[in-house]
Amino acid sequence: MARLADFATLPRNFAIIAAFNAAIAAGVAFASRGSFGESMVYSQCIGFAIYLPIDVTRRLLWGAGRPPQRQMLALAAAGIVFGFVAGLALAATIVGRPLVNDRIFTTIAIAAFAGIAGNWYFWSRERAQTIERGAAEARLKLLQTQIEPHFLFNTLANLHTLIASDPARAQRMLEHLNDYLRATLGAARRDSGTLGEEFELLRGYLEVQKIRMASRLTYSLALPKELESCKIPPMLLQPLVENAIKHGLEPKVEGGRVDVSVLGKNDFVEIRISDSGLGMGNSATKGSGVGLAHVRERLAAVYGPTASLAIAGDGGGVTVTVRIPR
Repeated sequence: MARLADFATLPRNFAIIAAFNAAIAAGVAFASRGSFGESMVYSQCIGFAIYLPIDVTRRLLWGAGRPPQRQMLALAAAGIVFGFVAGLALAATIVGRPLVNDRIFTTIAIAAFAGIAGNWYFWSRERAQTIERGAAEARLKLLQTQIEPHFLFNTLANLHTLIASDPARAQRMLEHLNDYLRATLGAARRDSGTLGEEFELLRGYLEVQKIRMASRLTYSLALPKELESCKIPPMLLQPLVENAIKHGLEPKVEGGRVDVSVLGKNDFVEIRISDSGLGMGNSATKGSGVGLAHVRERLAAVYGPTASLAIAGDGGGVTVTVRIPR
């Protein structure tokens, strides 16, 4: 099923199609020594009438995925025929010419070429973006293999200490670690997850950290029921929560709190990760920014320009806001 993000490139494509149609109109007017204005009307009407049915139908049926070759060829052929007739009729009405005139065969040839060339260009371009998205996901999985051992070794070291000093607490930590690892392994095998699954992963992670930091850490997770099934790339939020603890709360003597909340706004979902830590640039463990860079890269690969990540903060903490389409 198509998502809002699958239509994010339409405005850009409209501009390219308009420029492409204008170039065709200029070429036709020059070759035939006819009116450029009339050629422009015909070119724009036919060009958009061919492009829109093919591209919009493709996005509705297959989203950003690759359509089957035969079905795509059938769609393109039907779109060219329908678009040519509809565009020609519209253009003839606008300029006041009869539907069939002495330039009909030239117009058919130009329309067929333009329709095939234009749709092939956009399809191949977005196919390349899909491949780049896959590469970004592969880089994420590589990053996960680097992050997980660090967290796991620290937790196991804490467990080793707690088993002797506080067995009950060690048992709770082990249970939450088990929940977190199950959620992480499940997320690593999926190309897409939901906010409900993401929050379960965060809950397991934060419970482990809470046992380790004791009273120095409090947290809240607020996810409205109606947004639990909202699609999201798996493990998108975990690096942001980890940053809040590692660079904001852990270096702070008294610790603090981290709050993760979700708010639905029309066709978008806004996710906020706020901490009451040391603030931006005030921690000795400033980090390399790799985690944030990967989150930005994944958002760009999956959603394009429709998603955003904003960071705000001072000496009283940091708030990271992620905005994605539903």
